[in-house]
Amino acid sequence: MEPDHRYDPQDLQGFVPGIGVERLREVMHELWLDRHVERAGHSGWRRVPSAASPRRETAARESQPVKPEELFDHTTFADFFK
Repeated sequence: MEPDHRYDPQDLQGFVPGIGVERLREVMHELWLDRHVERAGHSGWRRVPSAASPRRETAARESQPVKPEELFDHTTFADFFK
């Protein structure tokens, strides 16, 4: 991708033949979160100069595994599951 050039989904699919629209959207969303691309119009994208993104490093350090039983208060709804 050239910097400061707008790419529509059809243009981006040319880079990766056979990729579906949904998967392309997911990939571009990840690149957007990492600040490698920015939105250009309604459905287009533009590459921006890369900058250090502490998002993934910070998220990895701050996240803790959660057990499924910790996500739901079973005692509150004990009568419901009888």
